[in-house]
Order: sequence, then structure tokens, then C-alpha cells
Amino acid sequence: MGKSRLLAVLSVLTILTTNFLSCTMGEDGADGKDGKDGKDAPSIAEQTFDVIVEELTLKTVYKRELVGGKVSNTDYITLGFRDGMEEIPYIPIANSIIKALKGNHYSVSEVNADTTEVTITNSETNTKAVIDLVKHEFYFDNYDAFFQTSEVYSDTAAVNLIGDYMKITDASNVPGQPILLDWRKHDIGVIIWKDAKDKCCLAIPLQTYNDIFNGAMIYNGKNLYSLYAVNDSSAVADDYYGTDPAPGKRSKALAEFCYNELCMNLDLNYGLKEIHGIASFPDFDSYFEITGIRDDLKSTDALTFANAIKDVCDFYFGDGHSVYDKNSYYLGKDAVPTAAHTSAMYKNGYENYVKYIFARNEKIGNSSTNKEDPVSCYTVSADGKTAIVRFDHFTLNDLKKAQILELLSDFDEEKMNAYVHNLEDEYDTIALIHAINEKIKANPSIENIVLDVSCNGGGANHSAAFVLSWLLGECVFDFTNPITGAKWSATYKADVNFDGEYNDGDTVKEKNLFCLISPVSFSCGNLVPSMLKASDRVTILGAKSGGGTSVVYHTCAADGTLFHVSSKTVMSVAKNGSNYDIDIGIEPHYYINKPENFYDTEKISGLVNAINEATLAN
Repeated sequence: MGKSRLLAVLSVLTILTTNFLSCTMGEDGADGKDGKDGKDAPSIAEQTFDVIVEELTLKTVYKRELVGGKVSNTDYITLGFRDGMEEIPYIPIANSIIKALKGNHYSVSEVNADTTEVTITNSETNTKAVIDLVKHEFYFDNYDAFFQTSEVYSDTAAVNLIGDYMKITDASNVPGQPILLDWRKHDIGVIIWKDAKDKCCLAIPLQTYNDIFNGAMIYNGKNLYSLYAVNDSSAVADDYYGTDPAPGKRSKALAEFCYNELCMNLDLNYGLKEIHGIASFPDFDSYFEITGIRDDLKSTDALTFANAIKDVCDFYFGDGHSVYDKNSYYLGKDAVPTAAHTSAMYKNGYENYVKYIFARNEKIGNSSTNKEDPVSCYTVSADGKTAIVRFDHFTLNDLKKAQILELLSDFDEEKMNAYVHNLEDEYDTIALIHAINEKIKANPSIENIVLDVSCNGGGANHSAAFVLSWLLGECVFDFTNPITGAKWSATYKADVNFDGEYNDGDTVKEKNLFCLISPVSFSCGNLVPSMLKASDRVTILGAKSGGGTSVVYHTCAADGTLFHVSSKTVMSVAKNGSNYDIDIGIEPHYYINKPENFYDTEKISGLVNAINEATLAN
């Protein structure tokens, strides 16, 4: 989510070497003199340090991205490097830069060689981040509101990208506790960067900016990339790895810094610490030490480190949302990291995936386990009463409704009834539901709608919100941040028929609603039925869902290793004023024992009709 916004932010970060430090040390700056007066969170220790003031070696670094099918230089920025730490880039946090990165409503307090405390202020939410250079602490009075981009702390449905067919109609935020992050034990150097003319600004390592301030930039020793672009584009990934042989080794300084940043990153951003038992440890450094993988994570050997990170994602976290993505440029694209342990979650998940996909494909006359084989996404029962709507991924695009309608101009019956995985990616879940809604509205015989997410592994929250709004009339997302204790809620409504109005033409809530789930139903494929069940208006069929409760957090290590984990934005369902975790999955109201019966339209129709008759009889 939000990939386009991150790419857009990165594209405006153009800083010329000649004008970098002249741009505003304190222009429109917030007054940081009273930085943490009145804060509730106490300092972890009273130890103080000398403020580090240094001149850095400047380097012009190009941003590389895909333009017209070719990876090209688009902009360039200036990074700084400390002596003896040439592999660890620093990014300046001056006023113009924080505005380019985060928005014009952010400002930085004035900085000079005597500064001991720097304040970054978000004027829209009246929140601040204080960087204490004496006590080596980052302090946020309201971390979630500091990064707020809409009515809610985290607009996970990205409604600002798709405002012409979905809107937020209600929102609430409950602040969490102030948080304090100390970097002393992690030896992460935050400094005052002074140039030859004695102009100063705050400078922090690029990876620290990524981890704490929600950045998404990755450096390969030559150029700068969006980590999303490296993950999503093979051309950008090839450019990231370059043509030179991978060194295979990392300097001791980088290996140590990479480990320290990893610990700080996960301390702040891994959302499932409590239910995984990790919260019982003081921090991730202690956790990695007691599990015996600390030395591997600090290794100068790039493959040893990669193997350990893969083990962390696959085995120690093992939550389905934590996955090793791509090697660092130190390791190279062709190396294949191997975890030391087998993940029961992935093993069971794959076995269930094959079980249900095979049953589904066999039912349509194809014994292949290939998920891209044709599967009907819209089927009506022989009696004309029951419509089954099926798709395997909540896809994401940034198209406006006019663009979607243009695509749908050739979305004929054959394409509708011969669903193919990559076809769905082209037309998007939004387009699919719009087209199906038109069919259902034109067919008054349909009384029952069954949403089949039995092979749905998740995807984009904004598509999930669209589908939920279609079924229920509106969608209420409830989230918690277990790190800060914050809670927030947003109500979404979708203009499903694209007529510019939000009314009964956009929903099928008057129908008898059902949802079909299985152990393969994961992430948004678990969230949607969980919310449908909590609504008390939808009957759940099938077998217990696979769980998955967090929005995915895409990140990287300081050496450029890419991975993602369960974030601190944790999905939940609200009931009687409380938020309930859905990571373990949900039980159906009616169990279906045999997978092949999930995909027998007439058996599902018969079950639905029987349930309706029993309900009416009561």
C-alpha cells in the first residue's frame, strides 16, 4: 500500500551538492528549545554523551528508476559519509529536505554547532519528534499522529489515491503512549553535520531514517533506489545488483551497524511481538542472543547474514507475512539463502494450498495445480437464486474509475466466466466487483450471494474495503498499534456502480450473504470474512481461515537485504467496544468437510437454500 506515494516522495528528493547546506538551517523552523518539557516517558538512563559535530565527505548519488521501460537516472541527491564508515550513508535532515520527504507541514528546529536537541514538528497534527543528541534518544509524543496522512492515523485503504470511488465517512483515533527510542546501546551515530562554512544540520544514517521515519530508500554503494522498485521490477533489480561480481563480504563496521539497525527496526516496527512471546525479552538484541543467532546476524559474510534473516522471517516469526524478499548487492542476485529451520507455517500453508487448488481445478475438469488455470469468478446456480463470486487476490492499482470503465469496455462474458490470475491483475478487484454488481442488479432472481475467498491469500486493503462496502453498505476498519497502544477506526463507503453517488445502488446488503473460507484464506482473505462474521449479517461457510492480522511492512537491512514482516499496524475486529485479534483465523458457522464440495455450485446452492429455510422456520 502506498507504493506510488513513496515513489513520488522519493522523486522530489533532489539536492544539489552546491546548495545543500545553504537550504535553510532553521528556515520556518519549529522552536526546539523546550523539546521534551512535560513528556511522560522517562529516560532509560541518566547517562549523557558529547554531541558529535563532524564534516562529512559528500557524494552525489543518482536516483535510478524505470522510465519508459528503461532504468535511468532521474534525480540526484547529496549524501554524507563519515571517516571509516564509507559504506554507511547519512542523509541530512534540514527543513527543505524534511518538507520534500514528508510534506510542507513538517519543519525542523534551528541547528548549529552547539545544538543538543532537534525538534521535527508536524503542524497539521501538532505532534513532534525530538532528537536528543546528549541522551541519544528519539522521542515521539504521538508517533501514530506524527505520520498521519488523512483523518485516521493510518489510512490503510489509501482512499486519497482512489477518492473518486471510495471515501471515509467517519473516523476516530485513540492516542497511544509517547515512545522513546534510545540509540546508545545500538551505537547508531546521529550527528550534527557541519560544512566548511560552519553551516550545520542534523544528519542521521539513511537506514535509520528508513526505520524510524518510514522511508523506503536503498543504497547499493553507487546509486539510490526505492526498495519497492527493486522488489517489483526485474529491470530495476538487475540495475541494483549491477554487473560487477558481488563482493560476498561486508566490512566489520557495516556488519555491526547492520545488526544494530535491524534490532532497532524490529523493536519499533514488528507488530506481533506479544503473541509470539518476543515481548517478554527486553529487546530484539536480547532475543537474538538467547536464540543463538546473534553472531550469524553480525557476520561479515553476506550469505551467513542472509541465511539468518531468512530464518528470522520463516521460522522465528513464521507468521506468513514475514518473508525474505531479495539479496543485498553484497551477496548478489544469484545466491540462494537457506534457513536453518523448517517453517511449519509455510509447510502447512503450501499443503493446504495444493489441497484446495487441486480440488477446485479438478472440479472444473483440470487436474493441474497451476493457479493460473481458468476458474469461473462469477457463477449462478441452476435455480437462479445463488450467485458465487470468486477471486484469489485483492489486487491493487491506482486507476481512477474512468480508467477502469475504459478497461471494462471489453470485459465480456467469456472473460467474466474464465477468470485467469493475470487477467485479474489487469482488471483489478475493483473492476471485477463493479462488473459483477451490474450483473446482480440486473437479475432480480438472485437472492443469495456467496463470496468465495477459500483460495484468497490476501492483497490490498483498499480492495478489501471496496468489497466489504459492497456487501455491507459500508466498511469499518479497526486497527491497533501494539507498540504505542494507539487504536483507530475508519468507515469507508464505495461508489461501486461509479455513478458519483453513494446509495443502495452500490451495495447488495439486502441479499442473503455468505462467505466461503478455508485454511488458505490469509491476510485480507482472513480479514474480510472476519469482519463479515463480526457484522452478524453474513453466514460463514467452509473451514477455519488461515489467519494473518497485520498490514505488511516492507523494509531492508542497512546492507541492502530486502524483506518484509508483520507491521505494527495490526488489523482487528471490533465487538462490544473492544478490538479482537484475528491472527489465529476464524471458525465458520457451517463446516464443509470435503474440499471438492467447496466448488460444487449446486451443493453450495443447496446448502445456502437449506440455511435460509431453517432460518425462516425459526
